Amino acid sequence: MKENHPYKTLIICMFFLLPFLGGCWDVKDIDKRLLPLVIGIAKENGDYQVTLQIPITQKENEVSRIVTGKAETVLKVLGQVRTNSEEAVDYSHIELIIIQSNLAANQQEMRELIEFLMHSEEIPSRALVAITDDKIDKVLSNINDKLGVNATSIYNYFNKGAGWAPEITSVHIWEVYRSLYSYTKDMIIPVVRAGNDTVLVYEGSSVLKNGELMAKINPDESQLTKLFQNFNAKGKVESFDLASMMVINSAIKNKASLKNGIPTVTSHLTLKIAILERTKDVSNEQITKELTKLIEKRFYDMFEQAQANQTDLFGFGQLFRQQLSYQELKSWREDFYPRLKVDFQVHVGVD
Repeated sequence: MKENHPYKTLIICMFFLLPFLGGCWDVKDIDKRLLPLVIGIAKENGDYQVTLQIPITQKENEVSRIVTGKAETVLKVLGQVRTNSEEAVDYSHIELIIIQSNLAANQQEMRELIEFLMHSEEIPSRALVAITDDKIDKVLSNINDKLGVNATSIYNYFNKGAGWAPEITSVHIWEVYRSLYSYTKDMIIPVVRAGNDTVLVYEGSSVLKNGELMAKINPDESQLTKLFQNFNAKGKVESFDLASMMVINSAIKNKASLKNGIPTVTSHLTLKIAILERTKDVSNEQITKELTKLIEKRFYDMFEQAQANQTDLFGFGQLFRQQLSYQELKSWREDFYPRLKVDFQVHVGVD
């Protein structure tokens, strides 16, 4: 009697199926991939110039280099770099994208670039964005010379944590993309240049409205806008003739109301400060009074200019999302924002 061997039949079937199994033949180990960390984008003579800072492992040594390419699209440059590189290039680890100001100043090109970066399946939407007035290759060469393979620390430049450099702004690709279609809030993007002794020098922020650069604000003004986004001002140093002081805590409360089509916001900013030095015989009351006047003037000067440009860099429109209809929110900048009244009050206490 012939024996039945079901396992033999199963094994034979498995052998027949082997050619159809794809497996992981096209996966590259991480040590076989080049991982650009910083990318710079400019446009010259109708072509995009893309510069990459790439750490490279060579046997027991780690080095880094700058790679630059030009083409009619950013995607084509990235493809050229991948084609011409000795290893597979993985763009998913990019942490910072620096855009040259002449490109950022063109509204249509800036919008197209942000949309490309957002929809790209290779570049992470969590990457930070900055603008520079310097040449892109100069900024990236400076990063490469001073940081090299440690360029991952460039992320910490924009995110030092609470109590350290609170005036520095940081923004991700997805946030910039969202602002392109926002009716009630505009975005501020950090502006940097290559430093002499440091990697980067922070020069303030550019205000972006629907992809158009509207104005540039200094670091103190940038920090003030961050307060309205509920960032703490801890670590901020203020100085004037009477004294120098450091903010050790801050809080802001906003109340919005709408009456007869007139939007009104009342903002109370509370600051707790430590006085570092003072002129002889100057009292705490004099110092707090002077600081209050300084910050309130800074706000009202900024707000007046922002209203003139119809740029809501403080995000006041966000406070009225429950009080205005969708159609009314669409015309926030044109119809409601110019009529907005803000009562901004600063309350300073000495620790």
